[in-house]
Amino acid sequence: MTNSFLKLLIPIFFLTLTTSALEPEPFQVLLSEKRELSVIISENASENIKKTANELAEILNKISSKNTSVKTGDGSFGIVLGQSKNFSALPFTAEFKNGPFERENYRIRTQKNGIWLIGASDLGASHAAWDLLYRLGYRQYFPGKTWQVIPPPSDLKISLNIFEKPDFNARRIWYNWGLWGYNNKPYEQWCIRNRMTKGFDLQSGHSYEAIIAANRAEFEANPAYIAQVNGKREITGDVKFCVSNPGLQNLVVKYALNYFKANPNADSVSLDPSDGDRWCECSPCKTQFPTIADRAVTLGNVVGEALDKAGLDKRIGMYAYNKHTGPPTIKVHPRIIASATTAFIGGGLSHDQVLAGWQSKGATMGVYDYLSVIDWDWNLPGGGKGGRPEQIVNDIPRYHKLGARFYDAESGDCWGPCGLGYWISSRLLWNKENAAKSSELIEDFLNKAFPNCYEPMKDFYYLINIKHQRRSNSDLLGRMYRHLDKALKQEKISDEEKSRIKDLILYTRHVELYTALADGRGQRDEVVRHAWRMRKTMMIHSYGIWCRLISQQAALDPKHPLKDNSSFSEAEISGFITNGIKNYLPVDPGFEPVTFSSKLEPAAKHLKLNTVPMGHYPGAPQDQQRWWIWLEKPGSLDIDVTIKKIWANRAPLLSLYASQSVYPDPVAVNDKIKADSKTHKVSLKSSHKGLHRLETRDGGDNTFINWPKIPVTIESGIDTPGVTSHMRGSWTLSFYVPKGTKNVGGWASRIANWAPPASGKLLDGDGKEIYDFTGKGDGWFNIPVPEGQDGKLWTFSNSIGQRLLMTVPPFLARTGSELLLPKEVIIKDSTTFK
Repeated sequence: MTNSFLKLLIPIFFLTLTTSALEPEPFQVLLSEKRELSVIISENASENIKKTANELAEILNKISSKNTSVKTGDGSFGIVLGQSKNFSALPFTAEFKNGPFERENYRIRTQKNGIWLIGASDLGASHAAWDLLYRLGYRQYFPGKTWQVIPPPSDLKISLNIFEKPDFNARRIWYNWGLWGYNNKPYEQWCIRNRMTKGFDLQSGHSYEAIIAANRAEFEANPAYIAQVNGKREITGDVKFCVSNPGLQNLVVKYALNYFKANPNADSVSLDPSDGDRWCECSPCKTQFPTIADRAVTLGNVVGEALDKAGLDKRIGMYAYNKHTGPPTIKVHPRIIASATTAFIGGGLSHDQVLAGWQSKGATMGVYDYLSVIDWDWNLPGGGKGGRPEQIVNDIPRYHKLGARFYDAESGDCWGPCGLGYWISSRLLWNKENAAKSSELIEDFLNKAFPNCYEPMKDFYYLINIKHQRRSNSDLLGRMYRHLDKALKQEKISDEEKSRIKDLILYTRHVELYTALADGRGQRDEVVRHAWRMRKTMMIHSYGIWCRLISQQAALDPKHPLKDNSSFSEAEISGFITNGIKNYLPVDPGFEPVTFSSKLEPAAKHLKLNTVPMGHYPGAPQDQQRWWIWLEKPGSLDIDVTIKKIWANRAPLLSLYASQSVYPDPVAVNDKIKADSKTHKVSLKSSHKGLHRLETRDGGDNTFINWPKIPVTIESGIDTPGVTSHMRGSWTLSFYVPKGTKNVGGWASRIANWAPPASGKLLDGDGKEIYDFTGKGDGWFNIPVPEGQDGKLWTFSNSIGQRLLMTVPPFLARTGSELLLPKEVIIKDSTTFK
């Protein structure tokens, strides 16, 4: 690190203190000086303060090249660490507000003879210590010694007068499937050093099972407390309560009060329902509670009132999730903190609507996010939200703006694909304004973690985290291995940089093995054996991989035959690079994408189209679908809709939008259809004619529509990733190749990691097979257009997987009479369009 950097021209923030508001005096220690540094703690300092002081002294010793010791004192000089109440001679007064959400606050102030790191609590003082070290260039980017950055000795100059408090009162990134022993301490250290420890402990996990376990005899004596389902009241794995029962409400109040009596330091108790859908069907519950959320809130409200009466400053946690996504129709007690999940949202609402709806009823809000779920992303580049920093930078400030003050993220021990996103999250969760500095944060990481191989590592991280371009697995692996190889070959590369790069080589090897397994070429045992051997790098969520690919029992078995404890040799790691470069070549798609508008018109009205056999839509459509339709006159869209129940965790929603409408809202909505496999007649009225868009959302159930004889087209382009889930199941659909088109290019892939590989044939305008997608894997396709085959309909026949068109209009239909095309294409290719 350069001498100029350590001079740290840090902005001075003015702080109103009780006795003064003076500007800080700079604290300065030069390398040329023969002096020691002392971290000062009080004589009655807690073990936590002593631990923080020792770590602070150890790192300051390396940064300043001064002998730094920990001593006790009155706080009048030195690097003073602790709470103000523990020092008798602070040169200023540092006061803090009381309350459960003030514990993490701290002040840092410098004078010529010292630095004061004063917290509202021991945790606040710890935050101040690590903030100081951050400002002096220290970093703990990822867990473990490998990813710690300690700047080399230089002059230590700093001038500060600041007050800090977090923007989110609780911040947590935690590992689903839990910790695995070796990663407990590194994870804890990362949380402490990045101010990601919880000052307020919000409990929101599913609680009904715990309430029953604590009161088993009472539930067995009073079966009426249990939900009535199909005429029975029984304790099952998906147990719910008969919330309308006064005795049940009294029992839950007693449970909460006893919980706080047994745990007096607890901040909150969870009253979130058990998972699943077995809600009470008795007449009182159906009559008293318009929504399922009202039932969860009712229990929370009665407990909140009991806490008020008892004078306990405690909170109640729950989720806004699944059937109780809400929002409730009743007022929410102010002690309730509801965390809106970013997935499994019921009711057809957006996440923003959930946050706003609960707040309108008085709830304090949090967010339950999903940064990585192993069986969603398998720790592949960009697969989880944690691997997409840009999305994190957009979302966290928005959550705060919408009123959320608590953040809980289900994640994984996968710092290879998600580490940069996790670290940026820690900076934004403390101070949302850091979102405006996201580019600077990325540069901070690259410059400090890889100072001597900046360019190739910038290319590597932009490849896996920043520029989310669709690539084949071969192309992605070829680029990853080449960037890492180039980084290792840079002059003056340090041992620390080499260690970080080797961790990322092992991560890349995981990507190679898992994608081979997903493509049907690899072996499960190779994936889990490699995951075990590299587990201590914490680059992938090894425990989760074992649990999902084998079992949790296997993951916990210390003698499992696939647990190979041999370390990776230099030759083996070098071989991964050599073979990776040899076996995987970067691929240029070979075409330039063409952009088309969504101003659509019926193609058959204006173009003379060739006849193609009637196709069919995908056999198992799910989640979100977008249908472009054309109504010749104002009136109604009359359709038959069948929704097959699969998950039933979100009420199906059909929304019709009119392009001619001046309002962004839908012109018609239907949210009354149930996922019951019955056919329902639906009429969606519109006062407009022409182009309309129908959005269907069903939360993972299958929505089938029997269409009248009108133009109906689905969209499948590279820029419409949110609506490609309609490609689930076999399908045959046609598209138009405009006149003059030289090649049909795009992206073909499975719809998800668990789904079958892409397959099916492409037929030209004469019905002749021109390309077979079977066995090609995920990747680009670039098919030359033979002479005379432009200006015609081509067909994807008996297809499985996505086809994202990039050189021709990305609109698919069963036949030419149903196809809608961009207006500019029709104008260009038609001689009759007016």
